[in-house]
Amino acid sequence: MSETRVEPRRSAAVVTVSDGVAQGVRVDTSGSAVAALLGRSGFVVGRREVVPDERDRIEALLRSLAADGIRLVITTGGTGLGPRDVTPEATRFVIDREAPGLAEEMRASGRGSTPMAALSRGVAGSLGSTLFLNLPGSERGAVESLSALLPIIPHALDLLAGQTAHGPSSGHEHTPEPTGRTIEEEMAARRAAGEEVVLATAVRTEGDPPCRVGQKMLLGRSGALAGTLGCAEFDDAAVSDAPSVLEARMPASRTYTHDLGTVEVFMEPLLRRPILIVVSATPVALNLLRWSKDLGFDPVLVEPRSERITAQHRAAAQVVASLDEVSVDSETAAVHTDHDAPGVPESVAALISSQARFIGVMGSTRHVGPHMERLREMGLSEQELARIRTPVGIDLGARTAEEIALSILAGLVADRRSAGGGWLDQR
Repeated sequence: MSETRVEPRRSAAVVTVSDGVAQGVRVDTSGSAVAALLGRSGFVVGRREVVPDERDRIEALLRSLAADGIRLVITTGGTGLGPRDVTPEATRFVIDREAPGLAEEMRASGRGSTPMAALSRGVAGSLGSTLFLNLPGSERGAVESLSALLPIIPHALDLLAGQTAHGPSSGHEHTPEPTGRTIEEEMAARRAAGEEVVLATAVRTEGDPPCRVGQKMLLGRSGALAGTLGCAEFDDAAVSDAPSVLEARMPASRTYTHDLGTVEVFMEPLLRRPILIVVSATPVALNLLRWSKDLGFDPVLVEPRSERITAQHRAAAQVVASLDEVSVDSETAAVHTDHDAPGVPESVAALISSQARFIGVMGSTRHVGPHMERLREMGLSEQELARIRTPVGIDLGARTAEEIALSILAGLVADRRSAGGGWLDQR
């Protein structure tokens, strides 16, 4: 399981366009191969989608993925000359700029294996800061096409994000490409994408520097994102200080000097919220996903059984098929909500080996007991098993799905505050 937080530019979605896969009569080999290749290349595939060869549904899904802040959207299928191959038309309708060189590079790579690659009509382009790539529907063609572009995709995503500097430093390379958004809007967009940023605010001046109290600048780990402190010298100094402020995870004050005077700048780190991993799409899970946001969590639903996932689940949180698609750190909490789901012991073992601070499993001792025995057979020690909260939650006498979710969330708050709480597993 990954324990390194992935940059926002590495967020990806894979969309399989196929009547057969959508109807359940064909295995999605190309989508799985593309997702695996992206994962090995450092991308986090937060969404796997399947849609039939219907243009309006493809267009709606692509727009939705871009609106969700996903930086790279890759489709596979529907790029040929068949009467229902409409992926290129749907993509062209969604994007605001085409990138023909990327599409030609994919076709060129395919021609080394088969002359049929010339029949692919796949396009590439962008909508805002999201890059769209149409890959062929065959597993081999999709992998070859994506492999040809992987070395340049990160730079393409940087350019779409406004990081347009080239060559040696000129002292002004941090200036962001205009996005038409205010600092507040840019900050909201970056945080929604899971990016940690620093808001720099001028709070005091001496002399007559080219900065006034109240001027603001938004910064990320790699440079400026929006706004200015009035001059290149102040902006460059803030860009240099932002990474250390994020590492310290604490606000800080900095004083910057100009020939005309100085400015004191308050550097406020706006950090990523802790992740709550909710395993299995159940009624309890739905309430956990909905309510945990109000408690400061960033919820993610892990559910490999696609037939159990509803529109309500997708509206409430990011949905992934595997724990391997989630970055886990020392602030992460995880709760299993279905003790009858396949692979519970393996999933719990993976969490125990991670840095996750909280691991819970719903269910009575009778239901969860076999899983605990399986974990012992897998070689886990009693000390490691003690990390598991089961039954999970605070004793509220909960019965309904809503009450059980409330009990679990109360336990998460107690864990965060290191409070006693009246745990069910300590009765």
